Amino acid sequence: MITMIELELRTAIDDTQDPIQRAIRKYRLNPGNIRSASIRHRSLDARPQRPASFLYQIDFELDQEEEVLKRLPHARSVVPYHYELPSIGSKPLHGRVIIAGFGPCGMAAGLLLARCGYQPLILERGPATAERTAAVEHYWKTGIIDEGRNVQFGEGGAGAFSDGKLTTRIKDRRVRLILEELIRAGADPSIAWLNHPHIGTDNFRQINVHIRKQIEELGGEIRFHTALQELVVDHDTITAVRTSNGEEIACDALILAVGHSARDTFRMLEGSHLSLSPKQFAVGLRCEHLQAFIDQRQYRTIKDYSSLPPAEYHLSHTSSLKKGVYSFCMCPGGYVIGAESRKDTIVTNGMSYSGRDGRNANAALVIQVDSSDFGNGLFDGMNYQEALEHASWKLGEGKAPCETIAHYLDANASNQPSSVLPTYPLGVTMCDLHSLFSEPLNQSLTEMLNHTEQIFPGFTKEGALFTGVETRTSSPIRMNRDPIRLESNIQGIFPSGEGAGYAGGIVSSAIDGLKCAEQIISRFAPVSQP
Repeated sequence: MITMIELELRTAIDDTQDPIQRAIRKYRLNPGNIRSASIRHRSLDARPQRPASFLYQIDFELDQEEEVLKRLPHARSVVPYHYELPSIGSKPLHGRVIIAGFGPCGMAAGLLLARCGYQPLILERGPATAERTAAVEHYWKTGIIDEGRNVQFGEGGAGAFSDGKLTTRIKDRRVRLILEELIRAGADPSIAWLNHPHIGTDNFRQINVHIRKQIEELGGEIRFHTALQELVVDHDTITAVRTSNGEEIACDALILAVGHSARDTFRMLEGSHLSLSPKQFAVGLRCEHLQAFIDQRQYRTIKDYSSLPPAEYHLSHTSSLKKGVYSFCMCPGGYVIGAESRKDTIVTNGMSYSGRDGRNANAALVIQVDSSDFGNGLFDGMNYQEALEHASWKLGEGKAPCETIAHYLDANASNQPSSVLPTYPLGVTMCDLHSLFSEPLNQSLTEMLNHTEQIFPGFTKEGALFTGVETRTSSPIRMNRDPIRLESNIQGIFPSGEGAGYAGGIVSSAIDGLKCAEQIISRFAPVSQP
């Protein structure tokens, strides 16, 4: 078994020297004994009363490892990550493995299956990247939406128009595999070791295209403008699917990676007797500050932070009503975007380019909602989302409703933009946002803002803005599945990713796609040997 030695290195934040070479000199390693070296992790240490610094963890594969471990008592031996496929099954497939959805979940599942010889067929209701980007940009300029080509549907899923954040709370060794695949597809290698890695929407879209081409070269197929329309089920077993193009395709294994906004698909699945249940999610508003203000507050212990990336923040609070309120999808140097998928609605989201060089920072501030807010019916949460999105459009008179945070907290404060100018591309209407939410939600958000002002002075002032409404934080529906086999009540169907209620973000969605692909690999024989 290959092992490596992990060594720590602390450097000044403006140090431009190669950290690996610095570690070699600091620990007096013999370059001739070094087989490989790589950065495992880098974090910023900005605690008060000490100079700001970066802390690196660096892995070295060495000859004469034992001698180095004896000489350096703080070094530790680590085993490098290695992904192992499950044993390949023998059950023959009737038709190809089908994946519904080509966001991060469907991409990860499709790439793994293609590499193992399964030649997956991927159905994506939206278009490929170039066509999709043109349609989204046309909407942002004209306000004319295409309900089949937008921020929610198409190659790359909703993550294609985001910050491309790769942070995740889950502790799964497959995280490393996802990062390595993204680097192989063109992402900057630093995503493997940065504390808060991101790709940026501009780079992420190109990476999506690269992954699609890999899948196609390995025998997989992606059909755009092709939605999953109907399940063909016999004795609680999937036998085929019907598509929006009128085709019936034989199928023994289907991964449902449809994303959190495929509301018509959720209704179709309920009619097909797939086991579904409502779940909690969160709704709220997108807030904007000057990025310079966020930098100044977050880097306040550092005299010169010009060499540091734009600062981020993460906030959370539990209100007196026991509702969680938290920041979501923070985009340094980013833009508030129109993420609508239907006409006569307003849906906000955040997006940053790889440079994160926009004038404003934005994040959603969202409140947890459950059946006490929207009802106990299966689709009550989904209907609540839709009602909020239409109410937001109506309140803003076709534009996004907007309010200064100061005015939201105090009706006597100014409600005109000042230092922070709204970035929502189709324009905003200044108004009172309280009418969007119930009193418990407004109270919970108000308490969170007052708490935040105490620990983050100026957060509710300095011209900060709210733009409504943020509703697509996660799926309002869970597709129930066996916790071990990851299979639904209909044999051969594997609900997966964010739309199925098992992930929340690019990396966790991709990992869930891998898990479902692994279940298929362990059961069925490939179409052709890899």
